[in-house]
Amino acid sequence: MQTLSRILVGVDFHRTTGELPLPTRRAIEKSLWLAEKTGAKLTLMSVLRGPAPSSENELESSAGSEYQHLISEQIETFIEKGRSAGVEVSSKFVYGRGWYELTREVIREDFDLIIVGTREKSAATRMLYGSTAVKLLRKCPCPVWVTRPDVDPESATTIVAADDLSPVGEKVLHTAVSTAQFIDARLLIVSAVSYPLEGAMMRTECSQEDLDKYRLKIQTDAEREVFDRLSMTDYRTIQQGTQIIVQGGPADTVVEQVVVENHADLLVMGTIGRGGVPGFLIGNTAERLLYGLQCSLLAIKPDDFVSPVKAD
Repeated sequence: MQTLSRILVGVDFHRTTGELPLPTRRAIEKSLWLAEKTGAKLTLMSVLRGPAPSSENELESSAGSEYQHLISEQIETFIEKGRSAGVEVSSKFVYGRGWYELTREVIREDFDLIIVGTREKSAATRMLYGSTAVKLLRKCPCPVWVTRPDVDPESATTIVAADDLSPVGEKVLHTAVSTAQFIDARLLIVSAVSYPLEGAMMRTECSQEDLDKYRLKIQTDAEREVFDRLSMTDYRTIQQGTQIIVQGGPADTVVEQVVVENHADLLVMGTIGRGGVPGFLIGNTAERLLYGLQCSLLAIKPDDFVSPVKAD
């Protein structure tokens, strides 16, 4: 992967038992593996709800004290495992809202990557991405990796990179190439195209042959542009191969179809700030994808992204 020196992991826990759920345990394990491979320092951060106690006595008498003790015991196992592998691991507890405090920590300490687990799936919803993950994707300035608990990064075989031919799409390509090299996976680059003149051509009763030629030209031009951008990377060193897929249709539909049909383990895509408030939304395509996506997600911010969260 691209250079990583500091990784932050959001440690979630059951609000009634203090137990670390499976997605969080898997996210920590994956972060330990990544830190060992890259030499990055690792911080495991838990956010307790509510305002911080104003004194030691208040802390000892609060429910947060009991949670902190239970969580610390579980985290210590991972810290010892990391240190035995030569990883510099630390843990931290803060009070507040999870996504907000994690974002503040990223800004304050200049983390290169934040990793969080998906929420545990219930029969009531197909959406694996809980509110903390979604808000981090919207507002956190560094790349956000939301890991699926049943995918081992060492055994991941397929990465899909969504390139919308924007500047952030170039960052996606570079990140996806380096990640595919790092975990020895094949890389599929998908780009969705539209046909702006299709309606007018159909209304003029043009032949199906002319319509097909028009669509093919749009797809061919897009494929050439993706290839030109890809050529600026060292994708040729990806041992499992690289493929460009250009299809017509809504971007979220096209990307999800490629992910499902190829049993992808990881989707790398860019996010945007829109709606007049920098960093407030991640864009319709990404928002819709989150409701059905069944793989891990690595979200990349554009260079001009400005988080609405301030460090202090």
